[in-house]
Amino acid sequence: MVVMTMPRPAHLPVLLAETIHWLNVREGGSYIDCTTGLGGHSTAIAERMGDTGRLLCLDQDREALEFARAKLAPFGRRVSFVHANFREVAAVAAQEGFHDVDGVLMDLGISSFQIGEARRGFAFGLEGPLDMRMDPDGNGLTAAEIINTWDETSLANLFFELGEERRSRRIAKAIVANRPVRTTWELARIAEQAVGSSGRRTHTHPATQVFLALRLRVNGELDTLITALPLACSLLGSGSTGAGRLAVISFHSLEDRIVKQFFRRESTDCLCPPELPECRCGHRATLRELTRKAILPSEAEVAANPRSRSAVLRVAERAA
Repeated sequence: MVVMTMPRPAHLPVLLAETIHWLNVREGGSYIDCTTGLGGHSTAIAERMGDTGRLLCLDQDREALEFARAKLAPFGRRVSFVHANFREVAAVAAQEGFHDVDGVLMDLGISSFQIGEARRGFAFGLEGPLDMRMDPDGNGLTAAEIINTWDETSLANLFFELGEERRSRRIAKAIVANRPVRTTWELARIAEQAVGSSGRRTHTHPATQVFLALRLRVNGELDTLITALPLACSLLGSGSTGAGRLAVISFHSLEDRIVKQFFRRESTDCLCPPELPECRCGHRATLRELTRKAILPSEAEVAANPRSRSAVLRVAERAA
């Protein structure tokens, strides 16, 4: 176990009340938090599931998971912790004895703890190495490797496709011309200089979408989400106290689109083209969508926690 040598960082879980409400957390239930972070949502779940409930906490960031472990220590053996990426949720759940669960939560994106650590390289507001790995214990690709080894076209495509950055070619060209790029500040400055006066038309820093694209690629976040959604659904129970529910909090359009399309598809019996006279696909709904309209944070929450402004919550439950 990692020895805690630093004060516990502050953390405000987004859409907390809404998430607990829609997960329908109850006494004696079993739940899985796929992206525990510092344990904000997990703590609220543990408080409501009572002495007979069970909670499985996963996170690929070992350091964050240890903070969560310390925070939830009062709940004892009712809460289990596993250092793992949530694409492994089915295997971990089987290992820990979690099946037919009452709720699964995915809080996507990056935590305030990770953003606030300069050594992790997630934020251009702090000077640090271009790392961006959510699991720094791993040996995966870093943002520095992408920035300093990919060709100009590949960089431009990355920024456009994952960052939805319209000025991707201009930024990619400037990066290649200024290699090697070693720190977050260097990359932010290059992006700002490449965009020039056009970057002042909005309140968003020119490097914002570049950093987003790099983080998504380094951690394979969209592929992980696509893999994990059906696995999470396979763990949901259909007991007499209510069908198991899956709640997903996303923070940008690419994530939300994947969740929305998955929920719509899995809430539909037939996926055949409408011109076919009869169903030939044999698909049957596995979910019932509970939030056709996404749930957004209140004005009060955004004022108290600006990071919540882009949060979107969608919830579905297992079909009978």
